[in-house]
Amino acid sequence: MEIEIQIPRAFKPLFDPKRYKVYYGGRGGAKSHNIARALLVIGMQKPTRIVCAREIQKSIKDSVHQLLSDIIRESGLTEFYTIQLDSIKGKNGTEFKFRGLKHNTTDMKSLEGADILWIEEAENVSHNSYEIVIPTIRKDGSEIWVSFNPKNPNDPTYVRMVKNADEDVMVKKVSWRDNPFFPAVLEKER
Repeated sequence: MEIEIQIPRAFKPLFDPKRYKVYYGGRGGAKSHNIARALLVIGMQKPTRIVCAREIQKSIKDSVHQLLSDIIRESGLTEFYTIQLDSIKGKNGTEFKFRGLKHNTTDMKSLEGADILWIEEAENVSHNSYEIVIPTIRKDGSEIWVSFNPKNPNDPTYVRMVKNADEDVMVKKVSWRDNPFFPAVLEKER
């Protein structure tokens, strides 16, 4: 199965090992789309347990499930990935699960075997949620990926992941300039 998925240069570091990978910036940088593409590629390369989370997720509709599903269909990955109502599974054992952080602390604690946790829209994640989820993702070689549009320089995500980043954190600010697929409608609005 020969499939080509294009991932812009700014997102290539997603394929290098690092405990934390943080992408932030304004709208139009295609953070969510390119992180989703990278996760799908990684999931095809080896069996991977991926948890896609956000602070509040009342239903699967509030998750990146639809985004991943759309990319699977558009990229011709339906022979490899099976899209289910509340998960996505790969032929090799890869599995995507979707969780909210705030109201599911007990459920999050059960995800300790995850290889990658992707926290989308992380500008809304509380200090308390980080205190619970970070020690939960503890498998050797596990990673925590964070994407967000910063609102306030004092938000827990910005302080923890950007201001106080150390050698375990890869931080990348992206904008529309890093998005070779920047849509014409946004260019006109810009």
